Amino acid sequence: MNKNIYFLLIISFLFLNFGCFGGKNDDIGQVKADLEEYIANAENMIDLANSEFSIKPVEVIPSKPFDEKDTYNFTTQYTKYLSIDEFLTAVNKDFFLATEFGKTKSLASISLNILDANELLGLGEDVEKASLVMPQFKPSVFHFWDGTSADANYKVDKNTEELEYNHFLLAAAKPVRSIDFDVEFKHYLSRPYLLDSANPKIKVGNDIVEMKSNANGEVKLSYPKSLSKKLSEVQGYYKDGRALKKSGSSSYSISSAENIAWLKKVLPIYEETISLIDQQKLKAAQEVKAYLKSKLPAKPAQDAQMEFAKYYFSGPVNHLVVYVKNDKPLNVTKKVNVKLLKDMDAIGKEGYFVAVDETKGLKGVVDVNGNWIIKPIYNDIDAMGGEKFGVMEGRVRSPQKLDAKNQRFIDLLP
Repeated sequence: MNKNIYFLLIISFLFLNFGCFGGKNDDIGQVKADLEEYIANAENMIDLANSEFSIKPVEVIPSKPFDEKDTYNFTTQYTKYLSIDEFLTAVNKDFFLATEFGKTKSLASISLNILDANELLGLGEDVEKASLVMPQFKPSVFHFWDGTSADANYKVDKNTEELEYNHFLLAAAKPVRSIDFDVEFKHYLSRPYLLDSANPKIKVGNDIVEMKSNANGEVKLSYPKSLSKKLSEVQGYYKDGRALKKSGSSSYSISSAENIAWLKKVLPIYEETISLIDQQKLKAAQEVKAYLKSKLPAKPAQDAQMEFAKYYFSGPVNHLVVYVKNDKPLNVTKKVNVKLLKDMDAIGKEGYFVAVDETKGLKGVVDVNGNWIIKPIYNDIDAMGGEKFGVMEGRVRSPQKLDAKNQRFIDLLP
């Protein structure tokens, strides 16, 4: 029994109750065929609803013995949903900013370095899911190396070409030590629920998710159709906590107990209608419609169907983790401070920084306030620490010591 049969059942019911029979009104043969199909589908639904599901011990009858040491039987958990705090902790710990500063008050290019939301959130190559969970970063406060701070004043210029994801152009008056970002989350969070034979039912809001059977690597879940779109993932686990590969899944629906009871009442009426057609006591579609209208009891106002889904795994399943989305998408903003990447060729240890004049393509040195200590006249400068720099003028590179007081380099070679 699949969803298509259920929809066909509903369509047939509408036809019969509202006179929308297929073919011409006088095609009594088509009306009879519709009635017979409706009866067959209703009987299937009643039989399905009467089927008994029960928790069974896990049994496996594979073509070869199940080997728990065989790595091909297992897969790692490939969907990982982080809480906001976990995500921000990961950003603070593992991700940095890279930037090059031009002359004072020039634009600074700020990019989040390898902030791959897909990888961080464990979504793999699922672009559709990733679009739901990617956080958006907005620069809010500059923290300069001289201890001062200022509003980043970031505004998206709709007239310029769209930048890469989380890449910003900002006006920076001084070398920046770190930047505060407002991180906006618009994605859903999926809460994991654990199901096993000892605890087969879990309440999710006002709904129930239940593991109905578990045998031969096949697991059946049941839950209201209202909950079906919220189930984002179902994972099977072996007893040691390792995840089993899911080889496939299927689903079907069962009507509510009220609707099944109604079907049992109306089937004799439809069978009697076919008998009257055979006896030529009902000779036209409109006569059938009028007869059914006078005989059929009122249908239940709602048919709260139950969804059943089957999941097939490569081996015995000890327990399941079912991920259910929150009722409402998350829409919160939190602040995070992200440090700048301290490349030796860009930032000195004593408060002097290599800077580039982008109009000339030449480099010099600035202090923590962004003032030029060494004018941008050199092809390249590398910060070596200890106020020493590798300075390239033309094609010649030589070690130099910074004389900040006199704003010059001193040649270290004899």
